[in-house]
Amino acid sequence: MVLTVKVIKESSHDIVKLLINQVGITVFSIVLYTAVNAIDDEALLGKITVIISVFATVFYFALIYAAAWDFGARDKIRIDSGNLERTQAKGALISFIANIPNFLLAFLAVISILVFISCGSDGAYSAFSVINFLLGRTNAMFFGAIHGIFASLKSNNEIYLLCQSVAYFIAPIFTVTVTHLGYELGLREFRIFKLPLPRSPRRKK
Repeated sequence: MVLTVKVIKESSHDIVKLLINQVGITVFSIVLYTAVNAIDDEALLGKITVIISVFATVFYFALIYAAAWDFGARDKIRIDSGNLERTQAKGALISFIANIPNFLLAFLAVISILVFISCGSDGAYSAFSVINFLLGRTNAMFFGAIHGIFASLKSNNEIYLLCQSVAYFIAPIFTVTVTHLGYELGLREFRIFKLPLPRSPRRKK
């Protein structure tokens, strides 16, 4: 608990930046989904939606990886100068804090749909509908891929909705992993992709 509060104080700007990246890619994804929503062919629409989702997700992961790499590289300077103490798994921790709303919404979605399946409660289903709507808007980059993966289960609506909710809970784990990877590599100043530097022209003798 003390460690979490410490990290929040030290990295509040980084946490906000991760949240801004999520909001930005969510808006971007919704715009793309809306642009293709007029397609009448349901099968084609489903495929395009999946493609958009995969593209948006990869783009999102690239953004948060780059941001986390910068966080790590910046912290390395402060650690080397003695102005900051190294915190284990800090990249994962700041990403987890930024993703608490996503985990919480997905958890509530799983619980409410399980209550509906077991008890048939209309109130639980109404709660699930609201939560599921929010998940689709706040995690729009994952929306198409999740629906595509579980499309074959649509004949059993309850199982389909349950699997979808579990997937929304799992998705932020990938986000945390990517952020942690970026931070750790930044801390080591190691780049996965290195651009070749242009050679200076040789002088004529």
